[in-house]
Amino acid sequence: MSSRTIAAACAALFFCALFAGCTSPTQAEIQPVGTTIATPAPATTSPVVTVPATYEPVTPLPANQMVYLELTKDRPTGRITLLCSGGPGMVAAQVIRLRVTLADGSVAEKQITNDNGQIPNDASIVIQGTLHGTDHGEAWVTSSGKVYKVIDQNLASTNPYS
Repeated sequence: MSSRTIAAACAALFFCALFAGCTSPTQAEIQPVGTTIATPAPATTSPVVTVPATYEPVTPLPANQMVYLELTKDRPTGRITLLCSGGPGMVAAQVIRLRVTLADGSVAEKQITNDNGQIPNDASIVIQGTLHGTDHGEAWVTSSGKVYKVIDQNLASTNPYS
């Protein structure tokens, strides 16, 4: 693997970590999940279900088990894609799992499993997201029997056609 590829991968991971905001929160800013008390809604409105965000931290894979993943949202269609671009850890990767909490509170999950010896380098997971609003994506990689949360990011949607 060339040094340019490694440098590009490190830069991409640093950008994702910085953009996700996982480099700046302090312990004092983290608020525990509180219980909500349901208030009766008027008969003409439907209740909105909210799913609390998980507070599991993002844990990078060890360098020798690194799997390159990219989570994107297609703006015109709302389709959310987790693309796997290989990496030295593809041999040890057993499961790659994506969970998306949609803007309406519903949750969708899909995963790729290592059934035939190795997950393909160009594997992808696609989940239909919302056209408007912000969805939230989380991805985990199970490698050598240990689960690592590798992505935790908001996916905003601005549909230019509406």
